[in-house]
Amino acid sequence: MAFDLLIQNGWIVDGTGAPRFKGDVAVRGDEIAAIGSLGDAEACETVDAEGMIVCPGFIDVHVHSELALLGGPDRYAPIRMGVTTQLASPDGFSWAPLSAGQLTEMRQYLRTFYEDDRLNRSGAMSIDDLLGLFKGRIPSNIALQVPHGSIRQAVLNWETRPASDGEIAAMARLTREWMERGAKAFATGLEYEPMRRADLRELVALSRVTAEYGGIYVAHQRGYADNIRTGCEETFAIGVKAGIPVHISHLTIDPPAAAELERGAALGADVTFDMYPYTAGSTHLLLNLPPEAQAGDPRQVRERLADKCFRERIADHIERSFPPDRVRFASVGKPREEDGKGGFGAAPGWIGDIRGWEGRTIGEVREAVGVELTDLVCDLIVHTEYPSLMIFHWPEERHPYLETTFKHPLHMVSTDGIYAGVSPHPRGFGTYPKIFREIVGERGWLTIEQAVRKMTAFPAERFGIGRRGKLAGGHYADIAVFDPLRIKDRATYAEPRLAPEGVRHVIVNGRFVMKNGGIVPGDFGRIVQ
Repeated sequence: MAFDLLIQNGWIVDGTGAPRFKGDVAVRGDEIAAIGSLGDAEACETVDAEGMIVCPGFIDVHVHSELALLGGPDRYAPIRMGVTTQLASPDGFSWAPLSAGQLTEMRQYLRTFYEDDRLNRSGAMSIDDLLGLFKGRIPSNIALQVPHGSIRQAVLNWETRPASDGEIAAMARLTREWMERGAKAFATGLEYEPMRRADLRELVALSRVTAEYGGIYVAHQRGYADNIRTGCEETFAIGVKAGIPVHISHLTIDPPAAAELERGAALGADVTFDMYPYTAGSTHLLLNLPPEAQAGDPRQVRERLADKCFRERIADHIERSFPPDRVRFASVGKPREEDGKGGFGAAPGWIGDIRGWEGRTIGEVREAVGVELTDLVCDLIVHTEYPSLMIFHWPEERHPYLETTFKHPLHMVSTDGIYAGVSPHPRGFGTYPKIFREIVGERGWLTIEQAVRKMTAFPAERFGIGRRGKLAGGHYADIAVFDPLRIKDRATYAEPRLAPEGVRHVIVNGRFVMKNGGIVPGDFGRIVQ
């Protein structure tokens, strides 16, 4: 019987870390049918991959891409890098299951991270309502995670207290509902509202439900860098008490972090982590404010930050948290139409001129408008539609830790891509090609085989994504083909949406979504089970 597709003469890197070999990959339907020297095999379509790497499609374990996959300018950005599967609900973010009022508030809170026009919903959002948005409508796959943020909001709204036993039981039921629908992990973001209000008791209880289904615990934990001990202490405790593997999002391995991972192993915690190949992070303006400034729903936050006395109390913290030359605007919300009403006072005059700030540092903007940093930060949150999305560049002394991060055996690749705003972080557009160009090619920190494993089989195994992440017979045909001599990232902080070069073909569930370097429109992605 003829194959549907035959990829011939490529260097096969199967995702396991094994050495590459010359051979062919045959596809029938949505599966890999055969691998090896297939000689005169017949196929409906043939691709000559001479000189190319043929490998599994990449799996992005931490990325804010769900809504972008439904349409818009960044819909195919992951595919252009070779990504075929993305984990949903990073940092515990989601929009279900929520009442109409809760959904409105959560959309306000998450608008920094997501262009949400395609939600287009005024009523309540159930889990099935949300999943229905993606079925048959996405070009690549998504894997589900239990979103701690929306299940806590569903039960406690924006309460800043520990949950009661009854409330934990209610969240456990919602966790079970998500797991029954195929979620692979319980994901939380313990420096974001309302999740930061969860205590160990709550996190262990919900993780135990997840563990019943073979899932793992995934955390933007409560502390990194100078607070790494605090964050890891809690993460390890959850792993041991709940009997669940744990995964730490976007972790950089400096000496204290390396020591923490060793300590976690000694305690019996089963730990992995992810990180991207850039020396800068990105999140909303609000996150660098003290915890008491972030408490409550979006309106309560605005009320608090409009208060002059409160601003005076947090001024020193803001000055320390926003180095003027290392914090850059990625996007800025539109001025609020209702300003001057509801007790917030009139917006300062400079609010009308904010749309050109993207790409500029906070120091440049502060000097241009001539206001105190505290007033600049607080007025942006009070008088615009969402807290600005910022890029936070590392101090130069931390740059060498990228090498120890990527060489660590527990590391896998993520982008933490955010597909929103005028000038987002380039990591969502260049991560995978950058790794092959720089970390494999120029620096020699990894071999191609090692890098591909960190992008494919390792995350598939860790997150329980069956029949993906390897080139093997019977696995789904998620395949990337790239030129190892030409692959490179082009996205920069100045021009973040520049497409990479060198990725020739990308196949999702047996169908081309990129062919000869060009996008093939189609909705061939699935919610993976």
